[in-house]
Amino acid sequence: MLEASILLIGDELLAGEVQDQNGFFFAEELAKEGFRTREIRVLPDDVESILEAVRALLSRSALLVMCGGLGPTSDDLTTEAVAKALGRQLRLDEAQWERIRSLFRTFRGEDPPPGNEKQALIPEGAEVLNNSLGTAPGYVTEEGSCVVAVFPGPPRENRPMLRSELLPWLERRFSARDRRETRVFRVFGLAESEVGHRLRHVEKDYPGVRVGYQFHFPEILVKLRGSSDEKDLLDSASQALTAALGSSMYARGEERLPAVLGRRLAEAGLKIVTAESCTGGLAGKLLTDTPGSSAWMEAGFVAYSNEAKERLLGVPGDLIRAHGAVSEPVALAMLSGALERCSAHVGLSITGIAGPEGGTAEKPVGTVCIAWGMRGRLSAHTYRFAWDREYNRLASAWAAMHRLYGELAEG
Repeated sequence: MLEASILLIGDELLAGEVQDQNGFFFAEELAKEGFRTREIRVLPDDVESILEAVRALLSRSALLVMCGGLGPTSDDLTTEAVAKALGRQLRLDEAQWERIRSLFRTFRGEDPPPGNEKQALIPEGAEVLNNSLGTAPGYVTEEGSCVVAVFPGPPRENRPMLRSELLPWLERRFSARDRRETRVFRVFGLAESEVGHRLRHVEKDYPGVRVGYQFHFPEILVKLRGSSDEKDLLDSASQALTAALGSSMYARGEERLPAVLGRRLAEAGLKIVTAESCTGGLAGKLLTDTPGSSAWMEAGFVAYSNEAKERLLGVPGDLIRAHGAVSEPVALAMLSGALERCSAHVGLSITGIAGPEGGTAEKPVGTVCIAWGMRGRLSAHTYRFAWDREYNRLASAWAAMHRLYGELAEG
């Protein structure tokens, strides 16, 4: 594979004021195109630091990608540093300068302030990478055996630029490269160590295929990587992986659990209702974040207090007093009441102790009771989560969705 390096530029990254969203994205996308990222560095907005890094990586990389520092202010110094590192003059790209002026006139009704032309400066010999969502263009050029590609920092701008501008350019420049394929398998309900244990044989049995793991709470992503020219090998490894993970592997690809569940509901012509206590509507929120959810989302109830459970969902007070609000009988009654009060076909309910207070010796913080199912066929289960309040709530919502998805998948 060809080697790539990535430079992320910005004082705000080093100060911890902004979390980087570019490094992992660019590395993953470039891997699909046959580039192995050898290193990712974070640099300050400082000409000498950037210049030194560029010069060091030119001889060690087939591709050098840089993100950030293309704005109009005094601390945006990336282009100046790149020009010095390559020994080139800066030139004003008249077409880009006119585009910037047009954007200002359209959206602000005035010409850009002095200094904005800085964003239209690019090193001599570089080609523009068009930015359809912002003012700063990117650019790409070659220096010796290294391709240097420079992007603005905002992911909203640079991700479309990578796909529509740089990748076609690289296709023309490196047409003979070995492309890699990455297949993503989404797992919920297993510890990362258990996932690794179940898949310990895959790399051994399928030489040429690499298995990677990414903990992306509350799920685990398993990634199979191999040559695009060896699809049969990848197919066999994928089958082995799927068999080893069983029902805990709920999907392949980019769709997360709420969208996967929604698609299953849509395919079956079913509508869902949620009844939530400790999660405060989080499951409903995750489901309705999915585009098109109006086709299968019927209603959501948030009944936080015991009185609300009785009044909104018809949970008997005697049942709460006998078993406690955090119990499987109450979770079942919440779901039954929600289904009775709307026309949904299936549903889920959640009641628990998210923390950090409220736990007892019998029911410690993290105890969560979940019910799921369809009219006339409801099930319940008690979990003991050991995260903080935020993660306990998120894990609860996912557990409820996963249980319901599993039942629908089984038919």
